[in-house]
Amino acid sequence: MSAVKAKPRLALAGTLTTREKLWAAMRELKQFTVPELARAAKVDRHAYYMSDYITGLVRAGILNKEQPARFAPAVYTLLRDQGVDAPRVRKDGSLVPDSAQERMWKAMKVLRVFSVSGLVIHASLPDAAIAASAARSYCQWLARGKYLVPLSAPGDVQRYRFMKDTGAKAPQILRIKQLYDCNLGKVMAGDELQSALDTSEAGS
Repeated sequence: MSAVKAKPRLALAGTLTTREKLWAAMRELKQFTVPELARAAKVDRHAYYMSDYITGLVRAGILNKEQPARFAPAVYTLLRDQGVDAPRVRKDGSLVPDSAQERMWKAMKVLRVFSVSGLVIHASLPDAAIAASAARSYCQWLARGKYLVPLSAPGDVQRYRFMKDTGAKAPQILRIKQLYDCNLGKVMAGDELQSALDTSEAGS
């Protein structure tokens, strides 16, 4: 019997960061000015530094910029559709690697059963190591959210079994100190959620 193929993701699920909202609108519009993009994405362009993200995409060759006439707004064209996942780029156009939480989330789904030290080895990059304390804290938060089940008895090396896969996006520990699942769109009490998501992404 042939394996059932997973359906490709056509759009991101759950609550989106501002960067993800902008990217989704770019893919829909194909060509736009900054005001048109802000309206389509429902983003306040005065509250979020849209220009930094757009400049990074231009320098990365993902967008093209044309200045049609003096005093007229620049027109941007999407040259390379990277798929549903919003590209993470710096203002100079260089790519930003996945955050530590994103890399750990992906590694957990491959390993299924793991120790904190094993997770660190599999999720770290040569130029982006993950501290054992950060991995331990993330595992503890995911265990509280029932994504992981602790397997070790007291005194043993702590091991976890991965139990709950809610989607491609890693659950985040926001600065409001609560676990938030972007795939399920679970709203936690505390600071305003959109601001917390964007702040967490900027610092990841």
